[in-house]
Amino acid sequence: MIHFVIGTRAQLFKMAPVMLECQKRRLKWRWIYTAQHRDTIQQSLDTFRLPPPDYTVVKWDTEAKTMGKMSKWLLMIMPALFKGRRILGKYRGKKHIIVTHGDTITTWWAAVLGRLNRCKVMHVEAGMRSFKLFDPFPEEINRLITSRLAHYYVAPGKSSLKNLAKYKGIKINTTYNTQADTIDFGLRHYAKGDYKTPKHKYVVASIHRYENIFKIEKFTRIVDLLEKVAEKFPIYLVQHPATKEQLEKLTTLKERLEKNPKIHLLPRLEYLPFIKLIKNSEFVVTDGGGNQEELYFMGKPTLLFRYTTERPDELGKTAVLSKLNKEIVMDFVKNYKKYRQPRIIVPKSPSSMIADVLADFS
Repeated sequence: MIHFVIGTRAQLFKMAPVMLECQKRRLKWRWIYTAQHRDTIQQSLDTFRLPPPDYTVVKWDTEAKTMGKMSKWLLMIMPALFKGRRILGKYRGKKHIIVTHGDTITTWWAAVLGRLNRCKVMHVEAGMRSFKLFDPFPEEINRLITSRLAHYYVAPGKSSLKNLAKYKGIKINTTYNTQADTIDFGLRHYAKGDYKTPKHKYVVASIHRYENIFKIEKFTRIVDLLEKVAEKFPIYLVQHPATKEQLEKLTTLKERLEKNPKIHLLPRLEYLPFIKLIKNSEFVVTDGGGNQEELYFMGKPTLLFRYTTERPDELGKTAVLSKLNKEIVMDFVKNYKKYRQPRIIVPKSPSSMIADVLADFS
């Protein structure tokens, strides 16, 4: 049996094409939901026409979007590691595989669950590194823990594969991330997104990383820079739940954004409306690794509001690492058109390559 373990919307988006490929091949699979992100998860499942989870580990009506709620979620998720029989049912042991993705707490939690129940563990999006333990935090630590526990490593390119050299196990180089399959789905279906995009030129912004929004000085710096960008283009700022909650506490920053006529605060959009919004934008300002990658496949200019990135391959092509430096930011705004690239069509589906390996466990 193949067990997919998913906790966040981003993980669902990137694993959906693998799940759909397994479904197409009629492989035996199920998925386990840790509910790290819960808002709009049903809409996301509907978008990809995926079934509800076979097992939900944490049953609550919110998500881990603040430090307090993250702590509560951790208190519920950790004891569940010792309920393998209940979570995995009869599908335990080396003939079965846990598929975990990315760099969240759910990522290594799933790997530990697999190890405790003698299952094989596959880490999808393995080998990505910033080489700074606390930047991003806790993502870099999550990756390192998972690398110690996996049996199969799915690396999205040569640089990631190189970072896995010291680890034993089976390495699969898919060349590209599963995000390539996800964005292909999005670009084929985005017109179905129920969202009316602006007719004028505009920029999309998405800021949500903990190291950005939970450090007041850094968050203030980001708002300063957004205001500078807004002098050139109106900005549509899509609010992650964690960002929205933090702005409710930081009233001064929220008031600055709300009073700026060229900055528009939007709720978190579902996948197809978001793809529709960014497709028609001039460029995107983001601190999200998933955003950086999907924008690369789209050929969309991307301004990263980060100091480091675990995805260096896109830098200088579609993406510029701002390091929150005003000069770098304004130079990008002035010259963003040179970062437009043709859309990338991958020669072989990464999800198909992963399913080739998973077929042995079905």
